[in-house]
Amino acid sequence: MVTIEKIEPIEAAFARLRAAPLDAAGDTPVYIYRNAHMRLADLAPDEVNLTSLYVLKPQIALLREMRKQLLGDYGVDILKLSSVLHLKTADGEILGMAPPFVEVYEEMVSVVPKPGDRQPPSELLLKIPVFKDGMHRAWIAREECELVRCVVVSGALGGHLPYAYPNAWSQVVAYNSKEERGQKKFFRRQEPYTFMRPLRALRQTGDSLPKPEYNSTYRDDKAPRP
Repeated sequence: MVTIEKIEPIEAAFARLRAAPLDAAGDTPVYIYRNAHMRLADLAPDEVNLTSLYVLKPQIALLREMRKQLLGDYGVDILKLSSVLHLKTADGEILGMAPPFVEVYEEMVSVVPKPGDRQPPSELLLKIPVFKDGMHRAWIAREECELVRCVVVSGALGGHLPYAYPNAWSQVVAYNSKEERGQKKFFRRQEPYTFMRPLRALRQTGDSLPKPEYNSTYRDDKAPRP
C-alpha cells in the first residue's frame, strides 16, 4: 500500500528540471533543458518510440495494483497525472512519481526505400519523440488501449543526444527479472552512462535530488513498493 502525502504542481517540477545540469557530464555544468519547451500531453503509446528493449513483469503487476489502489482511495490515475505525487511507502519512505517523460529530439537518419520507391535524400535531420521515463506505465496504457499523459519536452540544448538510440515496440521483451534480460538498450556512446538527462529532478521530494539510477530503467524500475 502507498499513501499520497503531497500533490505538487507540475510547474514546480519543470522549474527544477530547467535548473538541473546533465548527470555524468564532467566538471562544466550543462543545463540541457534550461530553455526547452515543456508541456503535458495525452499520447497514444504507439505515437512514441522507446529507448529500452525490456520491461519487467513484476513491475507491470505492481504498477497495475498501485493504479487500482490510488484510483480507489484518491481518484488519482497514474496514467493521467498532471502533477507530481509524493508517495509514502509501507516502510515510511517518501518517493516521487512524475508523469512519463517524452523528449522530442533531432536525429540524423537515412530512409531505406522500398522496391519501386524513388531514392530518398541521403540524410535527413528528423525530430523523434522517445520515452525517456515511464516505460512501464506506457506499456500498461498500450495494453489497455488508453492514452497516457506525459511530460513532453522539445527544444533541449543541442550537442548532447540521448544516451540510447530509439527502438521499436516490437523489439521490447517482458522478463520476470533483471537477471533474465538480454540486451538492455541500443547504447549510443562507448561509455554508455554519460551525459545523462537529469530526469530525477522531476520527482524530487526533499531538499536534494534523488540519487542517480544509471544502471537501471530510469524510474519505473524504482517505483514505490506498496
